[in-house]
Amino acid sequence: MIFILLVITGVLLVLYLKQKYFTLHGYVPGLAPQFLFGNLLQSGFFNGNSPPMILSTFQKRFGDVFQFWFGPTRFIVINNVTDVEHVLTHRNIYDQGDIFIKKFSISYSQSLISTKGIQFKRHSSIVSPLFRRSKVISHFDLIINCTDKLLTKWRKTEAKILHVDIVRQCHNLVLAIFGFIAFDYDLETLEDGDNELTLALRTIINSIMTILALPRILAKVYVTLSYRQRQARNTIERHIYRMIEHEQATVQGKHTSLIASLVHSLRMNEHLEATEDIDEDKRGLSRNEVVDEMVAFLIAGFESTSSTLVWFIHLVSKHAQVQQKIKAELIAQDCLHHLSSDRLDSLVYLNCVINEVLRFIPPATGTIRTLTRDDCLPA
Repeated sequence: MIFILLVITGVLLVLYLKQKYFTLHGYVPGLAPQFLFGNLLQSGFFNGNSPPMILSTFQKRFGDVFQFWFGPTRFIVINNVTDVEHVLTHRNIYDQGDIFIKKFSISYSQSLISTKGIQFKRHSSIVSPLFRRSKVISHFDLIINCTDKLLTKWRKTEAKILHVDIVRQCHNLVLAIFGFIAFDYDLETLEDGDNELTLALRTIINSIMTILALPRILAKVYVTLSYRQRQARNTIERHIYRMIEHEQATVQGKHTSLIASLVHSLRMNEHLEATEDIDEDKRGLSRNEVVDEMVAFLIAGFESTSSTLVWFIHLVSKHAQVQQKIKAELIAQDCLHHLSSDRLDSLVYLNCVINEVLRFIPPATGTIRTLTRDDCLPA
């Protein structure tokens, strides 16, 4: 009798999950999802098809608006430029994607990407001003020096070595630059081989798709029980605490870097907690929030920017005429041997090439928003 009840309960549970999470809803076109896997098996995700390739295939089949199941998570994908502009300019209707909160908060619950509402605004007000163009351009010479170190290493490579892993080395280059600009700290990633920090970051990045594809409870179990995940997290946090201690030991001045701003916010928060005068809008960041923010920005700086750089190198290497035009522009602007931030805006053709690389191979598949109320897309 008990066995029969368990079987009936199991069948009902499967039917409930199938109806709630794996059934095509509404009039928006899409492919009927498979139980547990959604559209992942049907789209060839596990056979190596990339998300941009998959979504492009679905767009050709179903149009600019379609449904897609990433495991148990249902997305309505929008491709039309007019619709995308509408979504991104109406933050009061399209809020931060809930999937970021649900999935990324498993590991980094206090980071900017895992928050919304008042907490998101508080985090954003502290970190966003530091990523403006003027803040980055002020470190132009540092960027040039780090890049020259990598180029020197490539020039010294023995002629018998036919293959160079530019993907990994560009990852390390961007991480080194990001470490100096954001954290005023030498992450030592330009040395030969990977250090423990780059290996830990690569472990975290390689697990992101797995975490997104799993139901939240299974993703949480995976992150908690995985030895590699725990070890990577501990390694990253150990380096972050060193950065915080290094910054706290320096003389306080203008908060020109991310780490300086975060540590200042941490000190302000500790002061408010000591005086018991805490207003959610004005409070700084707690130590856990600072650590999670730094982890999130390390991962972001490690992956997307370096991927764009690698694709730029690859695509330009395949088009000799583009290389010649870039060199001609550098010579015409007297930038071949000495490039300065003052002359960046004069490199019109180079800027067009970079924009075309970003258009042809976007560094991110897309962005995610959650609809807070009914809305009608303009297109």
